[in-house]
Amino acid sequence: MNKEALIEKYFSHQLSDAEFNQLKKWIEEDELFKNEFYQQLEIQKTISEANHSQIKERLKKLSNKPKNKNKWYLYAASVTILMILGLLFYKPQQELQEIYAENFEAYPNVINITTRSGSDNENKAAQAFQYYEKGLYAEAVLAFNEAYKNHPEDYLLFYKGVSLLAQQKTNEGIKVLHSYDWEKNQSEFTAVANWYLGLAYIKQEQLSLAKLHLQKVMASENHLQIQAQNLLKELD
Repeated sequence: MNKEALIEKYFSHQLSDAEFNQLKKWIEEDELFKNEFYQQLEIQKTISEANHSQIKERLKKLSNKPKNKNKWYLYAASVTILMILGLLFYKPQQELQEIYAENFEAYPNVINITTRSGSDNENKAAQAFQYYEKGLYAEAVLAFNEAYKNHPEDYLLFYKGVSLLAQQKTNEGIKVLHSYDWEKNQSEFTAVANWYLGLAYIKQEQLSLAKLHLQKVMASENHLQIQAQNLLKELD
């Protein structure tokens, strides 16, 4: 498939898992393709930009009118338009934070830790999940970290990353979730890790990266598939 067709499929939310990986690879390795892709992302903003341009044109026309007529009216109109411009400028950021808040919740504990053997690592992992379920995320991070050092299971890293996101430590959470190759290791947490990375990038207002991860969730067979699809539509 050529690159133009791949970009078109991305924006129509029709990428397969293999095509998504190819898209990501080209973005990382091909500077020209990367620039073209980001240009296409900018096109998706045409509606808001058009509204912005129309208001700017109205402001320009007002400023070109004779200064000796209705000065108070022109001043009031200019102030009003500037306020609207400000709202248009900040609205996308506010909307992204609202979208993040509406969609983020800590992932439920689906791991059953058996402590019958009494091993130190099992006890640490069990303690970490107890903290996690109680919403004590700072304590959970420390416990997950200790458990992972001795027994590097993917789920320990995943829940550590989510615990960081739950504390509003978005950069740290992203770093942790990116530190493991979920796809290569065929982890059962691949789709949900991409879901939380997508949400984290929404919070960081990095929509291109958010969409890349959400597209991958949508291409999976995970229960979050429909939510990812709906969220992608909301971001367009």
